[in-house]
Amino acid sequence: MTPPIFLNLCLVLHITGFTMMAGSVLADFSIYRRLNKYLIADKQKAVTILEGPAKLPVFIGVGAVLLILTGVGMVSIFRESVTSMLWFRVKMILVLLVVLNGIVLARPGAIRLRATLLQNSVQDNRRIEGLGKNLRNIYILQLVLFLSIFILSVFRP
Repeated sequence: MTPPIFLNLCLVLHITGFTMMAGSVLADFSIYRRLNKYLIADKQKAVTILEGPAKLPVFIGVGAVLLILTGVGMVSIFRESVTSMLWFRVKMILVLLVVLNGIVLARPGAIRLRATLLQNSVQDNRRIEGLGKNLRNIYILQLVLFLSIFILSVFRP
């Protein structure tokens, strides 16, 4: 029998990791919303604002490691009593979507936006606006996924 202290420690660290990841994505979203005001009007200021979220991927990574380690720890405690439940399987799919959305869409989108801003070409204005809107939509999707995971974890249907 696993001591309850280990389960409680896993749960606290799991929630901490989730909060670090979701909080970093929320901060990123907030910064990119502010950035949209300057994308065309003041590209230099936009580039400066882009420096703000540069360290956020570190927090997302640490949060992800905490989530994975503590999630594996809790699953090892509960075994099939959790893994066989529908809410848990849906939650794992949503977690996979969060990871894929971040790696495949958000990170490369931010890199493309920064590179395009640094080129500072007038003909890139339409592309810059499009990249900004895409990033906004990616972060909204990411936040909806996090909210869905949170709701599934709390209300376990």
